[in-house]
Amino acid sequence: MRIRPVLSLAASVAAVMALATPSQAADNGSYFIQDARTGACLLTNEGLLGSQLGPCGNDAVWQLRNLPYGSVQLASGREESHCLGLSPLKIFPPPVFLSPCGSSPDQWTITGPDEDGAPVALRLTEIPSLGTLTPADDRATLAGRGAPEWTFTRVG
Repeated sequence: MRIRPVLSLAASVAAVMALATPSQAADNGSYFIQDARTGACLLTNEGLLGSQLGPCGNDAVWQLRNLPYGSVQLASGREESHCLGLSPLKIFPPPVFLSPCGSSPDQWTITGPDEDGAPVALRLTEIPSLGTLTPADDRATLAGRGAPEWTFTRVG
C-alpha cells in the first residue's frame, strides 16, 4: 500500500515547515523596542546613521506589522510610511535607519520565545548574513551573533 508512506512523508514535511517558519512574535500594534539589558528604547530618528537608543517616549514608538511568511516591518509611530531598514552606508558594523518602507531591506525576522516580555533577536529577513540587531553604546547595528537582546513592550 502506498498511502502510508505518502502520509508519513506529508507529516514529515509539515513538521519541517513548522520549524522553518518563525512564529508570530508579537501582534500588530504599537511597541517600544527595548534593549533587554539596559531598558533603553530604539528611537525612530532619521538619518543614515539612525537607530539611536534613548529614553522611551513619543520618539520611541514603533508600529509592528506582521507580513506573510513570518517576517515583520517596523514602521515609525510618527511616520508610518517609514520603516527600520538597512542603511545604504557601506561601513561596519552595518547601520540601520528609517527610510520609506520598501526602499531598502526592511523585513525582519523575530526569533525567540513566544512569551510576553521575553527577549528576542531581530534579523533582516532578506540579508540574514549581516547578523542580528544589537545594541552598541548609544546605537543599534547589525553585528549581533543571534543572542536575544530586545524586548517588545506594548504601548497603549
